[in-house]
Amino acid sequence: MPVTSEYLESLEPIYRDILAAFPRFDSTRKAGYGLSYQSLYSALDGKYGLGEIRLACERMAEGGAMEIRNDIFAHPTDLGEELIAALAARSAPPPIVPPFKPPKK
Repeated sequence: MPVTSEYLESLEPIYRDILAAFPRFDSTRKAGYGLSYQSLYSALDGKYGLGEIRLACERMAEGGAMEIRNDIFAHPTDLGEELIAALAARSAPPPIVPPFKPPKK
């Protein structure tokens, strides 16, 4: 099912923010890899409380976008990954880390 811009706009900000936090937390993460609630809290810079993040992830799990494992890890499902990709396509690219230049010998 394609995710439309209208659907993304209709999502409550907490859901958009949590989904967008996955690639922001680790731009090299593989599809389906989860994050702990604490990691999401960190990635969101305290914008939401830990309990709010947990509850939002549980509600996304009820809607089929997340799977909760070991009571603390939110793993995006195929739907969740589709939402993450759609949100990432709409946002600015993550900042690029410049190459490290060692001192000259």
